Formats: sequence, C-alpha cells, structure tokens
Amino acid sequence: MKKEKKVNSRKKRTKRIVCLFFLLAFSVTGYFVYRYYQNDKKQEDRFDQLEEIEEERENPVPSIAPKEKENPDWIGWLKIRDTNISYPVMQRKGDSEYYLHRDFDGRYSFYGTPFLDSRCTTDSDNCIIYGHNINGGRMFGALHAYSRESYYKEHPEIRFRAGDEKRKYQVVSVMQTNISSPVYSFTDVGNWDEYQEYVKKIISGSLYQTEMGEQIRDEFEKDTSEEFFRKYQFLTLSTCRSWVGRDARLLVISVREREEQ
Repeated sequence: MKKEKKVNSRKKRTKRIVCLFFLLAFSVTGYFVYRYYQNDKKQEDRFDQLEEIEEERENPVPSIAPKEKENPDWIGWLKIRDTNISYPVMQRKGDSEYYLHRDFDGRYSFYGTPFLDSRCTTDSDNCIIYGHNINGGRMFGALHAYSRESYYKEHPEIRFRAGDEKRKYQVVSVMQTNISSPVYSFTDVGNWDEYQEYVKKIISGSLYQTEMGEQIRDEFEKDTSEEFFRKYQFLTLSTCRSWVGRDARLLVISVREREEQ
C-alpha cells in the first residue's frame, strides 16, 4: 500500500512539474509574440509617419525628417502605385547591411528597412536596393507578384525619389535567379562593351518580355555601342525566395533614360 502511495505521489509531482513547464513555456512564448507584434506595430506607425512627411516634402532629405528623428542615412523613397510598396530607402556608409535588421531609427527590426547597396550612389549605372521578403506581401514580399506578366502590365512603373530628384522607371526585366547573378556585379562600368553585356543579360534573363525590353533590343541594332553606352540608368529591387533555397533571389529591374549622356 505504501509503495502504491509513493508511486501515485511521484506521478502527481511529475504531472505538476510538466504542467508548470508548459505554463512557463506558454508564458514566455506569449511574451515574445506580444513583443514581436508591438515592435511590428511601432515600425508600421513609423513608416506611416514618414510617408506623410514624404508626401508633403519640398526640401532635400536631411531637412525633412523631424528634428528629433533626423537620419542622414535616409537617401530616398521607393514607391509602386497601388501596391504595399511605399518605403524609405537607407544607406549607411561603411556598413553595407546596417539596415538589414534595423528600422528607420536604428533599432532592431526583423523586417529591416530597404537599403541601397553600399557600392552604389544614386547616380550609379545600376542602383541595387535590398528588402526582405515578408509573408503577406509586406516589405519586398509584394514584388513576387511580378512573377506574373499580368501584374507587371498593371504596375509597369516604379518611382524612386533620390535626394530631391523624383524619378520614374519602367520595369524592363523580372528575374528568378540567385546570389551569383551577374546583375549583382553591375553597379558602375567603365566601357560600352561591358555595359552592353550586362544589359543583354538583364533582358535575356527575364521571365517574360516587357515593352522596355523590346525597345532596348531594337536599340541594340540601331544604335552604335558609343550611342548606347550609359543611355539608361537601371534600378534593381532584390529580395529572397526562401521557399526555393537560401541563395534564391527575385529581381525586379527597371530603367529610365538619362537626361544627359
């Protein structure tokens, strides 16, 4: 009888310990989920505030942010009309991935903030902007809709304010590729042969032919190499395709014709 009581007592004690363990685990998980959504809400509110400033701005970037939140890393604004993409673009000199997991104000953020490749300036031959692929079409996750040609036809234009210059780019290519893509090596080139070679790879690598892609193909045949050299400036938006593989990437590439050659 005593032996049975001891066994039952141990079982009860074990059950209490297991219950306490799961209660503690649930509490800790709940706390982190709460913190995650709180930080998420703060970042969304901050983006909304910045978007209001962006819509009203008339002066160069450093003077448009609220004085107490001024951030000289804020170099522009990226927007695709009728989509979720409307975000500040950052660049931290000397730290190429500073905003990979930081919000506009430099605090940790799983989502990060879109940022310009540290090798680029806003006048580079190809401006490469990185952003996370977040479920639900948030951040650069919305770019994956460009895998459908019909979506591209509805959203052919990408807007990028660089400094105080408002620019409009036309989508020229949508590429499903990886981190070894030659497009990542294309920032600034010194001769027309190299420039033309990069442009050909961008056009030929597209999932479908765009109107701008067709136009540029025609220009290859009509223009001399010297005439075509640096005629266009490219804007590459890069995000991951995590369900395919760690190194898989989606590139949505657009162009604008330079005003001066």
